[in-house]
Amino acid sequence: MPPASSSRTPGPVGWPEQLITQAEAFALAADWPVFTRHWHDPKKNEQGISLYCARDDKPMGQLRREGTVYNGSLDEMLSMVLRHMVMAHDVALNVRERHENRHVPEEHASG
Repeated sequence: MPPASSSRTPGPVGWPEQLITQAEAFALAADWPVFTRHWHDPKKNEQGISLYCARDDKPMGQLRREGTVYNGSLDEMLSMVLRHMVMAHDVALNVRERHENRHVPEEHASG
């Protein structure tokens, strides 16, 4: 459940299970290298924390700005990571198709 002060999602997030389950999304994103970075904009006198991709050092989304939580739930963070994986790195999210079409070699009888 997102924090009460989350600006992006006021209620529980509905995950599109028919597209990709939350477990499948987590399995895909779990190995993706991410880190957080604290930033400060002296012109606007604002500061915050953003989530970054460690592969290309690009921001994936804002987590906090001036004490307000953005993208504070697990679903929102997973969405940010998956969106970046698809848009910036062309990673396919068709995990079910990948598993269904996996070729399992037949055992050869020795004779």
